[in-house]
Amino acid sequence: MNRVQRHRGPDGDGVFEDPRAPLNLGHVRLSILDLTPSAAQPMHSADGRYVLSYNGEIYNFRELRAQLEAKGRTFRSSGDTEVLLQGLAEEGAAFLPRLNGMYALALWDRLTGSLLLARDPIGVKPLYYAQIDPRTLVFASEIKTLCAHPKLLRRPNFAAIQQHLSYIYASGEHTALQDVMRLPAGATLQWRPEGVEPPRIERFFDWRLGPTDAQGINAPQAYAQESAHLRDALATAVSRQMVADTPVGSLLSGGLDSSLITALANRDIGAALRCFTITTPTAENQLDQAADDAPYARQLAADLHLPLHEIALRPKVADLWPQLVWHLDEPLSDPAAISCYLVSKLARDQGVPVLLSGQGADELFCGYPRYWAMQQTRGLDTLPQSARHLLAGAARLLPGARPGRLGALSRRVRRVLSEAALPPQQRFLNLCANTPQSAMDAIYTRAFADQLHGERGIDACYAAMTARPESLEQAQRWRDLTVYLPNHNLNYLDKMGMAQSIEARVPLLDLEITARAARYPANWLVQGRVIKRILRSASQGIVPDAIIHRRKAGFGAPYRKWLRHDLAPMWEDVSQGETARTRGWFDPAALAQARTRSQEGVEDLYMLQWGVLTTELWARAFLDRNPATDSP
Repeated sequence: MNRVQRHRGPDGDGVFEDPRAPLNLGHVRLSILDLTPSAAQPMHSADGRYVLSYNGEIYNFRELRAQLEAKGRTFRSSGDTEVLLQGLAEEGAAFLPRLNGMYALALWDRLTGSLLLARDPIGVKPLYYAQIDPRTLVFASEIKTLCAHPKLLRRPNFAAIQQHLSYIYASGEHTALQDVMRLPAGATLQWRPEGVEPPRIERFFDWRLGPTDAQGINAPQAYAQESAHLRDALATAVSRQMVADTPVGSLLSGGLDSSLITALANRDIGAALRCFTITTPTAENQLDQAADDAPYARQLAADLHLPLHEIALRPKVADLWPQLVWHLDEPLSDPAAISCYLVSKLARDQGVPVLLSGQGADELFCGYPRYWAMQQTRGLDTLPQSARHLLAGAARLLPGARPGRLGALSRRVRRVLSEAALPPQQRFLNLCANTPQSAMDAIYTRAFADQLHGERGIDACYAAMTARPESLEQAQRWRDLTVYLPNHNLNYLDKMGMAQSIEARVPLLDLEITARAARYPANWLVQGRVIKRILRSASQGIVPDAIIHRRKAGFGAPYRKWLRHDLAPMWEDVSQGETARTRGWFDPAALAQARTRSQEGVEDLYMLQWGVLTTELWARAFLDRNPATDSP
């Protein structure tokens, strides 16, 4: 199992086998803090009772160490691993809420014969598990590692695969493999290998959104005061996450979030901070019309006198994407993963193993255009249903996949208004989706559809949202923070970084920041056409106004162009080839029609094509072959 995920820790490995119990722990080490052998894992407590294997960073470990020393604890190393071990030995799972960091951990108690797994509150670090039989539980940071166990069944989870096609990731705890689960963010799993009881999962963290003091929130000067407090908290959070015994760099896209982090990190270490960005050549971008971030990244780096390393997005995508699907573990069909991987590779080649990322700000501060769209279309709910159906029908007549700026504008208008007839929460989830249910239903074979038992891609998430006690806006924010963020953005950030042995850190998800932002009222986050309002206010004086006020740009890739040209032979194989036909999930004629409609500009079904292509590549890597023994 260590061998399979060696890329996550090329600096060392270790294995613990309990001679008195059927328990083995493995660890591969990426050395960031305390580079000496004294920080090697699995790490044993001084009395030999506890053994810890953990991935991540605890940013407040120095404060926690001082508190533990005041209780009489002594330490043999200088990093965070022993602090985590001693804190768990002292307080058990009650120690977890005191941690400010990102982690996936396994703690074995040799005295009681009990295992504790835990994952950080936000879900920055992944943790998967599978119960092979009542007495066998396997767990790891990556799904492919679990596949090293000879008795793990690699069976497709069709409901999760449909969610990947719709949203490009799976909701909840299920993965694309039926027998593999993800431990929820902010949860523990406790288990004993006797097999008497099943694993017990408990939450130690949940989001509580919305203001706790409505009167105080609306008091004069409250917004300005909180903007200033947030500015100070952001500076503290970035400084806290700069701790490392290796070089630290920044993923500088040129957007607000990465620019803010870079500017604050520059205050700590100056020109020692190296920045990395990716550019999309104009010739590659005619159809997709992705925003050009590079000028903003270059200007900020120049203003701060920081070195900026650039890489042009011209991958041999037909060779690269199958490798990345293997690293991603699931058919997570977001082309942005390619950009993330290439920037991580650039940083690793420059000798920088730690990168700061702006991930999480859009979920925490409502930075996605869908928040603005939902606010601006509230009036739709007051119209007669007949009028809303008429508006939705008219919107669907707009061209959906034309090139150029007008084509991009037409796609956005069509996307928002075609949902006009739906209730708010379903409208929101459809705006989150990359492919409408009707388009997916059209390509399914009868055999695939039968496996879904009538379930739609939206259903699991819709049920969870409508069961929440919060307001509509808070439930939407809850969904992005608990489903989209850990299962998608943080998932591919971790996997693409670790594919190059890069530790990606997310200072804007520091627990002090999340605790503050969770209680902000809606108008502090979205007001009029301004999204991420209070973060923009807090950034004033730190980031240039041109960056603060620029429109949101996604961290994407020219996938439409790739599908039409670079990946045309691969598309022919995965949609019409013998392997795909034998698998029998998708109708070849319907796939050909979807491609034609996209290329003729009638409907934007390129993400459906990307999802199908990714799903077939994943099936070949994880179902047809064993990813633990056969990597691309």
